[in-house]
Amino acid sequence: MKRRVIVEDFGKIKHAELEMKPMMMFVGDNNSGKSYLMSLLWGLLSDTSEILTHLTDEVRNSKLYEECERYVRELIGGGEEIRSFSQEWVGRFWRLLNCCIEQNKDQFVSDIFNKDMYIGKLELVIEGLADLKIETRIEYGEDRRNRWEKEDVEHEYIKMICIWIDSGYWIGIRIVDDYMTQTGRYVEFILRVFLRLWISGSKRVQRIGQNNTVFLPSSRTGFVLSKNLLINNIYENSFNRFSNVIQEDIREEQDSYFTKPVISFLKLLNNIGDRESGRQKLEQLADFIEQTILHGKVEIQNAISKSFMYKPETLNEPIQMYLASAIVTEITPLYLLCKYRYGMSQMFIEEPEMCMHPKLQVLVARVLVRLCNMGVPVTMTTHSDIMIQHINNMLRVKNSHKKQELMAKYKIEEQDLLGTEDVGVYQFSCQGNDSSQVVELKAAEMGFETTTFSDAFEEMLELTYDI
Repeated sequence: MKRRVIVEDFGKIKHAELEMKPMMMFVGDNNSGKSYLMSLLWGLLSDTSEILTHLTDEVRNSKLYEECERYVRELIGGGEEIRSFSQEWVGRFWRLLNCCIEQNKDQFVSDIFNKDMYIGKLELVIEGLADLKIETRIEYGEDRRNRWEKEDVEHEYIKMICIWIDSGYWIGIRIVDDYMTQTGRYVEFILRVFLRLWISGSKRVQRIGQNNTVFLPSSRTGFVLSKNLLINNIYENSFNRFSNVIQEDIREEQDSYFTKPVISFLKLLNNIGDRESGRQKLEQLADFIEQTILHGKVEIQNAISKSFMYKPETLNEPIQMYLASAIVTEITPLYLLCKYRYGMSQMFIEEPEMCMHPKLQVLVARVLVRLCNMGVPVTMTTHSDIMIQHINNMLRVKNSHKKQELMAKYKIEEQDLLGTEDVGVYQFSCQGNDSSQVVELKAAEMGFETTTFSDAFEEMLELTYDI
């Protein structure tokens, strides 16, 4: 299924239309809205997006809502146990979802950025939804017990409305006795399922609380080194009543809060290692980082406070992180995610090339491509032409008639390659002081050509020739 998001009048961005791809790259001018837009995408693909399905009074008073509510009442109260969503009704519920998004979009972006925000337009588009077989089924506990062949199904006699996707995956909600007075609850449930279809991009819909969307901000070194200080400050100001009183006026004056993606990153640093997925290949990726970038290991010395220590290959004892190079502190969050097999559903990373020598930038790009090929979509902002060139090289190797020869010569593996259809590159250009243009770049024979880099090089070379 193709998924797109349309954004208008958001910060400096007047208009942007993005197609979600397994690998997405935002390139271009500083202060042009790249991080803004990536934070918005993080919100859409995380559990934060549930706020977008809220049924406001304006939505409830619309004719479209009345039609959808009538459909749900007939579904629950009728005699049919299984009903297929026709293409017409899929379209109606999708339009209703975007009506809800229109009503809730400002609150949604304000929640992401922890301050009052405005966005002119936010619309989600999905192609191929009508190709899925979407059914609503009314089920009892006995139905679920027979399907799973279990004797001890919890809540055996509870009635549920379930949405089935291609008869293979389902998500449900309990039907209460006075459902006629709470029909909006079930309309909202269907909207959440449709939203989850957009988020997942497949028929396997993630349930709320199962989404592990990771955001690695550009100031990774600062957060890694000051993590415990930040956490101690949070404890001081959250649980100390006197401290709260003293700091109240200061907080109002500063009005400085972390965005929700950054808060999620701090939580991640504090909880890393507590849970693992079944992805063995993540450990292999951690080994690759150890051997090619870290030349050592990062260890968690205290399971409670999560103190990180770096152990170089050349030393017998680990050292404090502040004694390690910026390369180590920059790559540590990504490395720990792989080492402890964190169950990522999506990764957003700002400037992965930070503090990296060109040779290391290529290695980091390889890590991100491999992560993408493991089924973890990656979206990044970057100012590195080397990162772009590496992606271009991998696209060209995959389609080259000399593919096997090139892979053998440069020790490239199949997991290092990408297809052109898997990559989306968007260039951000400042248009004056208060606006920026977002343009999707199309892959040519040599890959993606980013004028934001080539123009700067040409200007520098012109000066060189003149000298």
